[in-house]
Amino acid sequence: MNRNTATLAVRRTGFCLLSLRGRILPTKRQAKSPPAARAGKPVFQRLAGKRCGMNKVAEACILDLAGAKAGRLRYFAIASAALLMPFRGSAALLEDNRRFQPVIDEAAAAGLPGVQAFVRQGTARWSGTAGFASIEMKRRMSSADRLRLASLTKMMTSAVTLELVKLGRFKLEDRAVALLPPGALNGIPHAEKITVAHLLDHTSGLHNFNGDDSRDFFRELYNHPRRGRLLWTSAELLSFAKKPEHSATGRPGEKKSYSSTGYIVLEMILEHREGKPFADLFREHLFAPLQMNKAGVEGIDLQRSDIADSYARPERSEWGAPSPFADRKEIRPDGLVNLSAGLDHYNAWARAAGAVAANAEDLGQFMDAVTTGRFSVMTNQQAQFAAATLRPGAMFDWNGGSRGIQTTILYEPHRNLTVVVLTNASNAGPSSHDLARQLLTVARGDNDLRTQAHAVLRRIPALIL
Repeated sequence: MNRNTATLAVRRTGFCLLSLRGRILPTKRQAKSPPAARAGKPVFQRLAGKRCGMNKVAEACILDLAGAKAGRLRYFAIASAALLMPFRGSAALLEDNRRFQPVIDEAAAAGLPGVQAFVRQGTARWSGTAGFASIEMKRRMSSADRLRLASLTKMMTSAVTLELVKLGRFKLEDRAVALLPPGALNGIPHAEKITVAHLLDHTSGLHNFNGDDSRDFFRELYNHPRRGRLLWTSAELLSFAKKPEHSATGRPGEKKSYSSTGYIVLEMILEHREGKPFADLFREHLFAPLQMNKAGVEGIDLQRSDIADSYARPERSEWGAPSPFADRKEIRPDGLVNLSAGLDHYNAWARAAGAVAANAEDLGQFMDAVTTGRFSVMTNQQAQFAAATLRPGAMFDWNGGSRGIQTTILYEPHRNLTVVVLTNASNAGPSSHDLARQLLTVARGDNDLRTQAHAVLRRIPALIL
């Protein structure tokens, strides 16, 4: 055995050696051990299957170690408490509906119209729903219902873009002007310097057409006589960044400044380089191969009737123009309004920056592909995930939101833990982000078990090989 590999020897239950690299090494007593040990399953994992707490598990290991006589165990060391964590994502944890369902049930009881949630740790997964897909029709939310994703759509635009980079269609350092028809970016500040990487990372300096200072866009969106039937083009959305009153937020690469407009430019690049509509590219590269069976683009693949209704309570200032609340009637005493009713489509205008609808299990499939490296949603994803894996509690946090839409994905690499929450509401009950954090806390356990394990291990001397 390599002397540089510290091991945790567990003796009493047909012991095995667990290396810091996660390999399970059978010992001479394996043939006499119970079936679980013969399969190479450490004592603490077998105990965990019986719902023992981490202190009990660690103490069982320590008692075995401390009680061993000299010479009975050739190699004896205390492994890092990190070794005690991988089983925390066992099926017993995530398949127990009683742990997670109350979180979303309480949110629905507090006024949230409808919610879908998904939790995955390792290969174990749980999903649940609460509330309504349509309050007026009294139709309960189901796992098959689609919800609008808003800016989580950008993760899919990123994934397709980076997939085409991997296939050699273009490079991250390529200039956007060279990948588009001549004149497409005329009038855009510093257009000749903007690269694909700048667009992906929100460092392009492009004005955000649907940001806080975009009253002109929302006035046209909500006051248009064909609102809910008109499909906005990418060129029309880009035109708002060409207006003299909307100056650049900085030079390309200078600083981060969130821009949906950048993702509209990416959409234009994808379509021009591949000769296909972006919705076709999403289906070809993501939805079909990942079996995201409910996912689609609103206004192209899907109409309003294919998606759960979107609800919101207006702030006092939102009753005036430009606002989606104009001429809408309250459907609940607390002022809740159905924003999507009567329209052909509600959020189709956002295109590759926000028009995808899907269910939580679709996003679970998508995140499986992201976390295993099959697809990337960040230009330096591998390095970021690797660094976060070494930092307990480090988390990636993606969100989407608009009136009547709130969506969240959390991913903690250290525990290989993913949480997805989709809601069909805003300003009504808990937010998707609050719910996702609550579910993350439940999945982690009420206490940080790693801290408990360290405390237990400190009770006895550590012997270094």
